[in-house]
Amino acid sequence: MIIHNVMEEAVEDILDKQWENLAVSCHCPECKMDVLALSLNRLKPRYVRNQAGGMYAKADLMTEQSRATILTAIVESSKVVSACPRHSGGMIQK
Repeated sequence: MIIHNVMEEAVEDILDKQWENLAVSCHCPECKMDVLALSLNRLKPRYVRNQAGGMYAKADLMTEQSRATILTAIVESSKVVSACPRHSGGMIQK
């Protein structure tokens, strides 16, 4: 049996679409993953165990309100990451 958090897919999808539009100090993959992780920690997980449950959860996450909530979490998380980027090489990319 596999348990899956469909919120992760929804956040990743919106982040991918909005990444270049976010006012972050760095657009490197490491910062993007930090924004993703922090955003997921700010949002309620939506776990499902089968495809039917996943379809209901995904439909719920496609509402205007759900997408706005996710985007708000992404914007707030990007501010945190931008203020304190964690780069292994110390290099900041734009």
